[in-house]
Amino acid sequence: MDTTSLPQSDAPAVAAGRWTTLGLGMFGALLCYLAHPPIGWSWLAWIGPAAWFYVARLPAMPGKRPYRALWLAGTCYWMATVQWIRLPHELNIFGLFLLAGYLGAYLPLIVGLSRVAMFRLGVPLWLAAPIAWTGLEWIRARLMTGFLMASLAHTQIRFTPIIQIADILGEYGVTFLIVMVASAIAEAAYRISEPRGSSPRSPRSPGRMLAAIAPAILAFIAAYAYGQFQITKQSYTSPEAKTATVALIQSDMLADWKGTPERDEAVMVQMAELSRQAVSENEQVGLIVWPETMFRRTYHHSNDGYRPPQELLTQSVAEMFGGTAAYLGQLTRELNVPVLVGLDRVYWAPRAKDAPQTDERNFPFTYEQFNSSAAYDRAGTLVGTYDKMHLLPFGEYIPFVRWLPFLRHYSPITGGAQPGVGATAIEIDGVVYSPNICYETVLPHLIRRQVAELAVAGKTPDVLVNLTNDAWYWGSSELDMHLASGVFRAVEMRTPLVVSANRGLSAHVDHLGRVVAATERDVPAALVATVTLPPRTTAYPSPFAAWGDWFALACLVCCMVLAIIGWRDRRKKRPVQRE
Repeated sequence: MDTTSLPQSDAPAVAAGRWTTLGLGMFGALLCYLAHPPIGWSWLAWIGPAAWFYVARLPAMPGKRPYRALWLAGTCYWMATVQWIRLPHELNIFGLFLLAGYLGAYLPLIVGLSRVAMFRLGVPLWLAAPIAWTGLEWIRARLMTGFLMASLAHTQIRFTPIIQIADILGEYGVTFLIVMVASAIAEAAYRISEPRGSSPRSPRSPGRMLAAIAPAILAFIAAYAYGQFQITKQSYTSPEAKTATVALIQSDMLADWKGTPERDEAVMVQMAELSRQAVSENEQVGLIVWPETMFRRTYHHSNDGYRPPQELLTQSVAEMFGGTAAYLGQLTRELNVPVLVGLDRVYWAPRAKDAPQTDERNFPFTYEQFNSSAAYDRAGTLVGTYDKMHLLPFGEYIPFVRWLPFLRHYSPITGGAQPGVGATAIEIDGVVYSPNICYETVLPHLIRRQVAELAVAGKTPDVLVNLTNDAWYWGSSELDMHLASGVFRAVEMRTPLVVSANRGLSAHVDHLGRVVAATERDVPAALVATVTLPPRTTAYPSPFAAWGDWFALACLVCCMVLAIIGWRDRRKKRPVQRE
């Protein structure tokens, strides 16, 4: 589809003036960047995208290659917003370039689909733009393992009434509303800049201005009213309300690809001491949570009493085979409090006779590695384990390494983790906890899947528990963005969330998405959270938990239709028709 075929003189005067597609694109990128941490001027999220949608609204976008200019603006926006991607490893700078370039491609796609909807189907900008944005955001949450951090919705976590619609529409609904307002502003700006004589009515008449912004105003008022209703309805102050007291333990251990036994032992001592401190200061503590992989002894185990030949194991592995479980049991008995710790888990089994040989050493056993968590009760008995389901490429496994073995030489990863297969309900003292690990809280569909699975099994979670190690990002804005993702998971599932994060931000988020308490970053801490459990009247805690991404999927279907129309127009070399 040719969207730039109209003569330049037919467009509003501003299109031929100082502003260009690249200039407007970069201006919008700057405003949207400022809406995110570390600056955090969240109100700019409602205005910044208007610069991009003003370009979309022009009958002819200025410049010879406007979509390339929009891609460059989008790439710069993402390069600045997620610059922390570079921090874990020096080679991650290449990952930042690739990720920003990929994410930057969504902006020209959104603009292109919006223009098809407006100029081919007559859909108003205030509806076309949010549909295109939301449908493509559903793809962004899944494509290439999914990346939904730093969404526009995340800038609004302190605007509690507005984010309540996420319990029906997911965070996609909040993004839809923000883009709707921004595109209405763009439409109003276009009508103000429209040259006289191009419309039978005065371009600045009150009626035309009101028509441009009225739908967005009404949608905003409706969302705000719904949010206030939910806050009033679901604020539980009854003294009979059930609570769970959870101690979130946070170390100040620096991230490093190469640990040492001495450092690991020092961390274990620090974490155990912080746990004792939390219990001694609050007798109500019913669960202690350590962050992802911060229990520094690998949990080696097998079923049916199988033990791999000791002569084939290293001394450290042989010592941990059974020793890790004994250590955890002793710790819980000493504290007299159940613990949930993040650790590496390795499952061993004898090799089947007909199993394919994948190792030239021809070991008589197989083993699988997991980024996992394990819960032990007061008696020192294993309650359950949860294995991370969503693994990070180049962080927990090397993509394509089976076909491209040389990649091992360019990555600090020495082994490959296996993904978990499902959610886990860990019940302690009548409270059902559902653990998740690291960036799993970034993906709405994954947490929703876990809660839905447990609800069907009659084990609807009372508390979501995120175990993460964000020390890789050195106290950067990544910590804020990760926590913002968790805020939306709590609202979507109408379930409180606690976060135990190495070097922060450990936090307690209630079922309305309010951050009740959070630690400082880069310091050791023991945050004791008294979590109020919302009463359950149905198996599913929210409409979003029951129905899933129906709203975003509806937008995606619209995007597919628009893409087909645009592709056919491009094949026919059909120009965009000016309104």
